[in-house]
Amino acid sequence: MPYIISGIIPYILHMVMIMCNYVILILHNIIWKFVVPITVSFVAYWLLKKSDENTRRRRYSILGVAIMESLLEEVNHGITIMKNRQRTLLPVKSWYGVKTVSNDVLLRIIAVSMNITKKGFPPREIRIHCKNYFEHMSVRWENAVKNSQGDNGAIINNLVDNCNFVQAAEGVRDMLVQCKGLLDNNAKKRFFPK
Repeated sequence: MPYIISGIIPYILHMVMIMCNYVILILHNIIWKFVVPITVSFVAYWLLKKSDENTRRRRYSILGVAIMESLLEEVNHGITIMKNRQRTLLPVKSWYGVKTVSNDVLLRIIAVSMNITKKGFPPREIRIHCKNYFEHMSVRWENAVKNSQGDNGAIINNLVDNCNFVQAAEGVRDMLVQCKGLLDNNAKKRFFPK
């Protein structure tokens, strides 16, 4: 009897080893034929998607820089007009409503201006302050120009001296300069722009 048991145990161990080898071979095939290709495809998809997103972010940052330059030109000219108290309308051709700064550009501005010290007005409020400048201040200036023909510019003087038009316009300018700089830096980032 011990002789039969001693012959069966090696046989059972041999069979277990063969079964383990088959299981390992099957697992090896499953891993290399299914798991690895699926994993590689997921990683490749994620990398391509991330690359596309980074490219899109850089492009919207470049667009934002162009928009800021256009708005800055008009605001700077408007500040000069106000400081010299000229009876000239403020330039507003670049502004066509709050959609001038598109949602995608606004998202880039918000992303790049997190945790920074503001210059002028907060960058995330660019639509509000540009709207105030281009739609309210410029209209009041236009009315002052039209109505100040006979009073030697008293209305214009009031806007400059008492209503702080120049300081408000300089706040808008400083905000636009800061947004332009932040977006320009973001556009230059090759990897992981905000």
